[in-house]
Amino acid sequence: MSFYRILFVVLEMSMLFHNNVYSQNNADKPDSLLISDIIIEGNKKTKEHIILRELLFKKGDMIDAGSLEYLKTKSEENLLNTSLFNFVTIEIIPEYRSVQIVILLQERWYVWPYPVLEQADRNFSSFLRNQEWSRIDYGLFVLVNNFRGHKEILKLKMIFGYNNRFALYCYKPFVDKQQKVGFGIDIDFFRNHEVPFNILKSELIYLKMNDSYARKTLKLSNFYTYRPHLYTSHLLNIKFSTIWVADSVFALNNQYFWDNTNEVSFFTLGYIYNYDKRDSKVYPLTGYRIFLSAVKNGLGVVTDKGNFEVKSVLEKNIKIHPKFYANTSLIGSINFSNQKSFYFSEAIGYNNYLRGMEYYVTNGESYYISKTNLKYEILPQTKLNLNFIPTDKFSKVHIALYANVFMDTGYANSEFSTANSIANEFLYSGGFGIDFVTYYDKVLRIEYSLNKFGEHGIFVHLGAPIIEK
Repeated sequence: MSFYRILFVVLEMSMLFHNNVYSQNNADKPDSLLISDIIIEGNKKTKEHIILRELLFKKGDMIDAGSLEYLKTKSEENLLNTSLFNFVTIEIIPEYRSVQIVILLQERWYVWPYPVLEQADRNFSSFLRNQEWSRIDYGLFVLVNNFRGHKEILKLKMIFGYNNRFALYCYKPFVDKQQKVGFGIDIDFFRNHEVPFNILKSELIYLKMNDSYARKTLKLSNFYTYRPHLYTSHLLNIKFSTIWVADSVFALNNQYFWDNTNEVSFFTLGYIYNYDKRDSKVYPLTGYRIFLSAVKNGLGVVTDKGNFEVKSVLEKNIKIHPKFYANTSLIGSINFSNQKSFYFSEAIGYNNYLRGMEYYVTNGESYYISKTNLKYEILPQTKLNLNFIPTDKFSKVHIALYANVFMDTGYANSEFSTANSIANEFLYSGGFGIDFVTYYDKVLRIEYSLNKFGEHGIFVHLGAPIIEK
């Protein structure tokens, strides 16, 4: 055999060997993988279609191998954000040119009948400052999450004591096969012995009536939701409200309502757009949210008076280091009204406030609040087993601990600001604190804050340091 013939045979065998190795490597790491099956374990009550709705893949999909880990992580986050499960683990079992998905779930406790003991102040820090124990409400609150295993929510609240309240809330998130359309009802009757009627030196002034009620409120709401995609949702709300205040309240502030009267009845039409791609709705570390709402109170049916409020919330969370996270959120609101009204012009200090300025309140036609946080992960999410608790719905606990440095700013515009008011004045505050995060959506914050007026102190809050809707 000639030299050239031997060389040709060697090259041919080499190329064949190389092709076999290359083919095997490709077989080990194919560009696309078939989702051959999805197995769900641990859903004793939750229906499978509710779980499958939150996944970024479905059985029979061809998935790019490089994106499989990302899809797995986001699907775990989506399932946790349903607030149906304490723990979610998705396992990927490789097969020949395909993978099998196994979803391991640990469901929450869904039925919560428990007594209510709460303060009547705007926030917990205000209660700790006032310490008026006569301003305590008590009663019964029944919450049923995941009713019938379809992610439905039922709430019943009966409050006695300082304030009286009866509330019924029912929500069915999906009524169609595509699981996109939902609806709900909300009935709320509330009567107070004490109500704020004005603001003096940036604090609410209250009228207290021990022998009778100062305000009565009835709201009947019917709302519809549409969720075309995993992270996008729309809400349309139609509501009827009637609100009455005592003559004494009206005498102290004859601009409490629009019509210069002590009672108003009106219809409300509201719309909400929400795009939420955060890793967690309870304590977000990464991702972002866009929230937009438009609410028209008074549709010209019962009264020709009314107001129109447009509000937006923007939030961004980023990981800047394995243990460092940054968060910034911004809320802005513009309120259009054809007549001044104390009740319909709430701004800073009600649902949203600057940290370190929890005691300050102002009304206004428009306002904004910005919150910025830098977090350091002291203790990453850690699972604990409390074996002395008989049920795994409570015996398996996750905890996390973060140090938090923050800076808040805000501004409220008002044409009717009074002396010593924080309206029409640039506001800022800052500080540091500790955030303790645990299961069942619980977040405890202990913060030291300093505001622009040189006031400082330690404040205790329940809930994440983010802007609420």
